[in-house]
Amino acid sequence: MSKKGERKFTSIRTRLFLQVGFIVLLAIAVILALNNFLLPNIYTRSELNDMYICMRIIDGFDINDSQFSQKIAGLERNNGFLIDIYLEDGTEFYLGANELFSEGGKITISDRKERDFGAFTEILTDENTHSQYLVYGGKLSNGADVEIYSHKDTIDANANTAILITSGTSILALLIALTFIYFYTGKFTKPLIKMSRITGKMEKMDFSEKCEVQGNDEISMLSHSINEMSDSLDETLKDLKEKNDRLLLDIEREKALDKMRKEFISNVSHELKTPISIIRGYSEGAELMLDNSETDKAKEYCSVIVRETEKMNALVYELLELSSYESGAVNVKKERFEIFGLVDDYAVDNEIKFKNNGITFINEVPRELYGSGDIVKLGMVLNNYISNAVSHADGDKIIKVTLTENENSYTLSVFNTGEHIKEEDLEKIWTSFYRADKSRSRNEGRFGLGLSIVSAIQKLHKMPYGAENSEGGVTFYFNIEKA
Repeated sequence: MSKKGERKFTSIRTRLFLQVGFIVLLAIAVILALNNFLLPNIYTRSELNDMYICMRIIDGFDINDSQFSQKIAGLERNNGFLIDIYLEDGTEFYLGANELFSEGGKITISDRKERDFGAFTEILTDENTHSQYLVYGGKLSNGADVEIYSHKDTIDANANTAILITSGTSILALLIALTFIYFYTGKFTKPLIKMSRITGKMEKMDFSEKCEVQGNDEISMLSHSINEMSDSLDETLKDLKEKNDRLLLDIEREKALDKMRKEFISNVSHELKTPISIIRGYSEGAELMLDNSETDKAKEYCSVIVRETEKMNALVYELLELSSYESGAVNVKKERFEIFGLVDDYAVDNEIKFKNNGITFINEVPRELYGSGDIVKLGMVLNNYISNAVSHADGDKIIKVTLTENENSYTLSVFNTGEHIKEEDLEKIWTSFYRADKSRSRNEGRFGLGLSIVSAIQKLHKMPYGAENSEGGVTFYFNIEKA
């Protein structure tokens, strides 16, 4: 017995099956109702059209032709009609085998309608036999009158037969549709149910189970993204655990590292748990949208989940990169390169970004000065500096890159106009997850790891780096060894 206040659980498959099944049932019910209402009129209109065509054929016959009566009798046989023809003065010219008048019973006329060119339609009822006839009458071009009779009971019987056949096929179609819906809803909802369960485990840091990726739709993309995020998070957390174990061994000797480790893990947990909770919430929301047949809204929810997984993948890759640099497992591949070209390539690639942000980018690095180092990693340092400058550029919105020559190295500086960094933050900004500007965070896709990566790369090159407040803005710099 369920406790008071608890909602009774109904699976998404059952609810989707019942809702879609009800829609199909309603559609078939509407079709049957329309058939019952429209088919008798459609058959009657079709019969009247055939009678009209028959009268036009008769109008094309020559009334003086010796074969005229045989032609009319042929029309009666071929169409199942009874035909009467009266000359212009009212004289009976041709009378079909019309038992309606031969029996002499009482006849009632109903539903008479006048039509174009003197034609009319009506329904005759034999009160003795309760038989009904549909009548179409009109004038021929020679002035004679024609009346064409058809058994209305036969028309109604044909309509009823059509309704019966339609009803039978509709019921059969309904059964087939319900069977298809039952199996389809199972196939459709199974991955969503599994994703909800897996993301729930991921929130508890359990990455053992994976989503099945089948097809090439939004759900498959979402499953693939969740699997990638799960693998990345699992790998990152394992790496963090290994680092944590190493730090615990040196805890007595490295008190300062112990404090940094705790702050680092706290920040990682915060950064990981928030999007995982978002993913779970939107997964449950997508489930509810599908329950309500709001597939477009469900796709929007899936898009939010995909975006969150992409952000998390970016965070995980940055964590792995920083981890590899700090562990000393990365080798520096030194090569000779032109420093102006390094800066200019970045400027060209990001010209649209500068334009969209209203930023003036100035490259004052002289040409034909060559540095030595890992150009890919030094390019990442430059990228982090300039990306940071784009985010904080204010006032005149100018970013300027300059070069100063030292004895054995060059100092490459990136200046941006804007507010100064607080003095107490100048040393802390190189710490992982530290943000001097608390108002700029996840919305810009930044996690506070960029400057930590800069620090690690420069330490690998054994070259200085830093930041300082300048007149009208802030300058970040790093040294490059001379070639």
